[in-house]
Amino acid sequence: MIRTLYLRIAIVIFVVVWCSLALSSFMFSHYYRNQLNDRVEELLQNAAKLVVRLIQETETQQLGQTVSIAGKLNRGQELYLYSETGESYLSRPGMNSRCDIPGEIVELVLAGSAYSSFQDGERNFCPQGSVGTGFEYAGKRYALFVSSFGPTPRRFELLDLRNLLPILLISTFLIVLAAVYLVRPLKKITEATRKIAGGDFNVSLHIRQKDELGLLAQSITHMAGELKKMEKMRQEFVSNVSHDIQTPLTSIRGFSKLLQQDTLKDEDRQSYLQLIESESARLSRLSENLLKLASLDSEHHPHHPKVIELDEQLRRCVVACEPLWSAKRLDIELELPHVRVIADEDSMGQVWMNLLHNAIKFTPPDGRIVISLLQDDKQAVVLIADTGIGISPEDQGNIFRRFYKADAARQNSEWSGSGLGLAIVKKIVDLHGGKIELSSRLNEGTTVRVQLPIQGNQA
Repeated sequence: MIRTLYLRIAIVIFVVVWCSLALSSFMFSHYYRNQLNDRVEELLQNAAKLVVRLIQETETQQLGQTVSIAGKLNRGQELYLYSETGESYLSRPGMNSRCDIPGEIVELVLAGSAYSSFQDGERNFCPQGSVGTGFEYAGKRYALFVSSFGPTPRRFELLDLRNLLPILLISTFLIVLAAVYLVRPLKKITEATRKIAGGDFNVSLHIRQKDELGLLAQSITHMAGELKKMEKMRQEFVSNVSHDIQTPLTSIRGFSKLLQQDTLKDEDRQSYLQLIESESARLSRLSENLLKLASLDSEHHPHHPKVIELDEQLRRCVVACEPLWSAKRLDIELELPHVRVIADEDSMGQVWMNLLHNAIKFTPPDGRIVISLLQDDKQAVVLIADTGIGISPEDQGNIFRRFYKADAARQNSEWSGSGLGLAIVKKIVDLHGGKIELSSRLNEGTTVRVQLPIQGNQA
C-alpha cells in the first residue's frame, strides 16, 4: 500500500513523465523514420542516375574500375552492377558486401523494371535500403543497385531508447526533488495542525510560497492566532465569572455569620440584610446576563422582528429610568423625530436600557444626557451623548469585550458592574445587522452611536 505522499507524488509524476517521453519518442521516431526513408530513397535514386550517366559517357571498357570510382564519389553508398550475362561488379571489390540482392530482383530490374526496397517494405537482404534501375551499355542490359550503409531508422530508434534511459534517471531525480519541495510545506502544515489539535496555539508557519499551499499556511497561522485569542478570552472569562460569583458569595457568607451573633444591634442587622439582598441581586443580574449571552451566541436565539416606533421606544426607556436620572438631577434632552424600523422590540429595548443606565451611572450630578435620532433612506442612527467621566483611549478598543471593565469603573465600587452589559448590547446590534461605535474623552463625556437598518437584517 502506498502510504507516503512522497512516494505517491514521485510515482504519479514518474509515470506521467515516462508515458509522455515514450509517446513523444514513438511519435518522433515514426515521423522521423518516414522522413528519413523518403530522403534516403531520393538520394539513392539521384545517385543511381548519376552513376548510369557516368558509365554511359565513359569510353573505357573497364566497368569494374568505373564502378569503383563512382563508389568513391558516392560516400556512404555501395554500388552493385549486374549484367545480363551474369557478370557482377562492386564499388568496393575485395570487401564483404553489405547487401545480398536476390537473383529474382536482379532479373526483374534487367527486364526493365525499377526497384525500391523503400516502396516494397522488404529490407531483409539490405537493411539500410536499396534502389535498382536498369540501363543499356555497349549492347548489353545492366542492373545497377545503389545501397546505403549509413545509420538506419532502426539504429535511430535504438539511439532514442538509449537516450531515454539517462533522461528517465535525471527525471526521476528531479521528481524526487520536486516531491520533497511539494511535501515539505505539507509536513509543516500537518505538524502545525497537530499542535493546534493538542491545544498549542503558538504556531507560525513561515512558508513563502505564493500558491494554494502558501495561502493555506497563512490561513492556518491566522486561525492559530485567533484560537489563541479565544483561548485567552476563555480563560479570562472563566476567571472573571469565578471572581464575580465568588465576591458576592463571600460577602453573603460573611454577613450571614455576623447575623448569627446574638449581640448584634437591630440597625446593623438591617444593614447586613440589605447588603445580602444587594449581593443576591447582583448575582441574579450576573446569571441573567450570562444566560442572555449564551442565548445570543446560540443559533436558536428567539428573534421576532417587527415594525417598531423607535422614537416611542426611546421615550419609554427614558421614562422607565426617571427615578435614576431624577435622583442625580440630570438634564435629559430628547431630539426624536418619528422613525420606524424593523427589529426585535424586546432585544432593542434591552439595548437602550443598558446604554441609558451606563450614561446615568457615569454622569455626575447636575450633568446632561442628549438622546438624538436621525434617519436616511437605509438606516436609523441613535446617538446617546453624556457629560460623564469619559473613557480612556486605551480602554475604548476593549469596552465591548465580555467582562471588560475600564479602570475608572474598577476603582469606584459605586460604578462597579459585571462587564457584560455592553457585550450584550453589541451582540444584539450585530444580530440586527447594525453597527455600534463609541467616542469618548476623559472628564468630558461619551457618545455612543448605534446604526440600524430600516428594513432590518436581510442576511
